[in-house]
Amino acid sequence: METNWFERAGHGMNVVLLLSMSYFLLMFGNGIVSLTHPDEVFYVQSAKEMLDHNSWLTPMIFDDVQFEKPFLSFALFMIAIKWFGVTAFAGRFFPALFGMIGVGVIYWISWLLFNRKRVSFITSVVLSSSFIYLALSRAVLTDMIFSVFVCMAIGFFCLAYYNRKHKHLGITLFFAFAGIAVLTKGVLGVLFPVTTILLFLVYKREIAFLKCRSTLWGVGLFLIIAVPWHILMYHRYGQFFIEEYFYNVHWRRVLAAEHARLDNWYFYLALMITGITPWFLFWIPAFGLVYRQFKLKLANRDKIFFLLSWIVSVYIYVQPAHSKLASYLFPAFPAIAMLLGYTINDLLERVQAAHNIRIMRLCGYGTVVFLAVMAVGGFIAGNRYIDILVDLAPVYFGLGLITCVAVLIVLFLHKQLYTQMILSFVGVTAAVLATLFYVRPNIEPWVSCKDISDVFSKMDRSGTPILSSKFYVRGVRYYTGRDMAVIDINGKGFWSPHPIPYFDKDHAFLQFVNSRPVTWAILKEGNVSDVHRILHGSNFKITDFGGMGGKYILKIEKTDQI
Repeated sequence: METNWFERAGHGMNVVLLLSMSYFLLMFGNGIVSLTHPDEVFYVQSAKEMLDHNSWLTPMIFDDVQFEKPFLSFALFMIAIKWFGVTAFAGRFFPALFGMIGVGVIYWISWLLFNRKRVSFITSVVLSSSFIYLALSRAVLTDMIFSVFVCMAIGFFCLAYYNRKHKHLGITLFFAFAGIAVLTKGVLGVLFPVTTILLFLVYKREIAFLKCRSTLWGVGLFLIIAVPWHILMYHRYGQFFIEEYFYNVHWRRVLAAEHARLDNWYFYLALMITGITPWFLFWIPAFGLVYRQFKLKLANRDKIFFLLSWIVSVYIYVQPAHSKLASYLFPAFPAIAMLLGYTINDLLERVQAAHNIRIMRLCGYGTVVFLAVMAVGGFIAGNRYIDILVDLAPVYFGLGLITCVAVLIVLFLHKQLYTQMILSFVGVTAAVLATLFYVRPNIEPWVSCKDISDVFSKMDRSGTPILSSKFYVRGVRYYTGRDMAVIDINGKGFWSPHPIPYFDKDHAFLQFVNSRPVTWAILKEGNVSDVHRILHGSNFKITDFGGMGGKYILKIEKTDQI
């Protein structure tokens, strides 16, 4: 492929190629794996219950109100259920669709910034084939939808700033999409994009750019979009809405760690590097490019600063919070992809320079070494978890695909076909995805409650509440439709309250099983031990029916009732 092919091709051709690739990476086969626990089933179950209660504006779970997120993503999941039914594909449809939309949006923003089709194309390839983008496009979460709305807001600012004849439209739509982002995931929907543009305009000493009627119109539109739902929820639910939505969901995550092991200073810094895999080695020339742009005052340093402002504007909000998850930093990854895409294009433009050849070889052969480490790690893991995989056929399949990609990279490097070498990196992501498809039957019982729930539903049709481990309760609820109770001895409870019986003490559990002749349970191994310990020597008979995927079915009967 000639290096100037991208410039000669039309935008339409480039976008069609990118969307075709994105479909296979992000949406194809989305219904193969059942919805996983605990998060995917949470969002789809919430949407299902909202449909059952005709509650389009108020999120629900376990037939009661919940405010873990605003309503917009749930409403999209409800629409997907209406279109496709209650299926795994329906749940994952909109995250995947927005993933594909995001690829097109980042192509557009890259074009606005750098006016080079190859930069736009490579940026879109980097983003869509990065591991974090693949994961969040194929998972039922709000983060992909939220990130695309944030990205669109920032894109319309770029339109306003770099194409002044569209200033009014760009600024107005900037605030409009910030409002839509707020309805997707809360106040960060406006903080991320507004901080990005303010940092940039202060750096440029052009804060007066926003002193226009368009800003007033935009702020008014933002308020019209974002505020009414919050007022309505407060009117309906009062202090509960304030405490749950503003304190528990927003402020408490700053003060306390939902996942303590991730609460460290380096988690997000490491994620910026690893999340963009398989492109992470291009961070090395990217650091050099940023340094040169500012030291030598090169033409695109202001645009590079804009990308840095975008990354920093996400990082400064999520880093101080004690609750840390990979998805929280995700809105920074479009800017990271653009920075790496611009860097790769810069290398290709001056690829005859000895320094750039060395960098290309470093990144190419370094990735081959990474693939070798990945292959060895996969082989070791496959042998360690052979009881799950049953046989090593999926491992050998994955090793074969990874080897093919490594050979392609080496071949292109040897022939000095650097553009083809860059594009072959997509094969890494495709190989991982194909291997996951192959191994699906083996891993599904471990990541989903579907199989164990299907077995259970054939054993008991009484309709009584099911006792479950905390981690599985949402999945069992989704796949059985039954009322639930949770055993979690000495546990910390749910981050957001769930309106179901929760037993974290021995006596509370005893009270529950004593109140009924038979209690059915789906539990993890630790909770099975808790049940045997608590009921040892008492008037209860415990029948263990075994299980699958680390989940076990128990029948607990009061002996005086037999």
